Amino acid sequence: MRESERAFNRLDNWGLIVLGLFTAVTVAGFATFGRHPELLARFPSSRGFYAPAFEIFARGQIVIAFAVLALSLTVRVGLRWIPALVLAGTLSLGMELLGTATGFPFSAYRYTELLGIRVAGLVPVLIPFSWFMMAFPSYVLARRMAGGRVAGWALGALLLTAWDLSLDPAMSDLSPYWVWETGGSYYGMPLVNLAGWFGTGVLIMAGFDAVRAGPVADRVPARLMEVYYATVLALSLAMTMVAGYWLAVVLTLGVLGIVKWRWGGG
Repeated sequence: MRESERAFNRLDNWGLIVLGLFTAVTVAGFATFGRHPELLARFPSSRGFYAPAFEIFARGQIVIAFAVLALSLTVRVGLRWIPALVLAGTLSLGMELLGTATGFPFSAYRYTELLGIRVAGLVPVLIPFSWFMMAFPSYVLARRMAGGRVAGWALGALLLTAWDLSLDPAMSDLSPYWVWETGGSYYGMPLVNLAGWFGTGVLIMAGFDAVRAGPVADRVPARLMEVYYATVLALSLAMTMVAGYWLAVVLTLGVLGIVKWRWGGG
């Protein structure tokens, strides 16, 4: 292995360690005070930090995860990944603005103030970055697994949507980062939201091809993207485990297991 590749791997490892530790602290806080708020009475000093923690950890998770991915991409391809970021950010923000304003294609919902400044008072600025930080790894993995371009779009969209099977229960039902205006059968989420995610995912995957992100994706190790995807997924998946939301856990792992079995995981 070349010295440069070893240096890249060290950077990747440190980034994943930082993200993993931050995730572990976040889940630990949720498992204690989030699930057992009565503990606040036993530890009065924690009360002042409890409310801000909902903002700090959710925003921090997105910022750190995006930074880890951005660093891994930059050391390998320079800034050639930026068009993919702009594409995913523009498409996802557009769909989110449409969704929060009209209810299409995700159903009617609104973001709370916990994720920070919102574009047009509707969609937090961090949301497009969160779409990219899971859409691009999904694209990288789908390119290695799928047999054709359209199949790659569908598989990448499926990997992206699988994240929402635990993300939505964790962030809208267990924590109030967004609120569904109409109830749904999946932990309060309307099932049409999954169709909205998949459709948006297909648009993003096709958009990546349109901006020639394929050669960039091919420079990124598939194994690295598998570990990164799993590390990001760990937050919402662990929260649903702690809460006993076993349907969300089983569906998330089931979909990913089928992908691994059917397409071999690259």
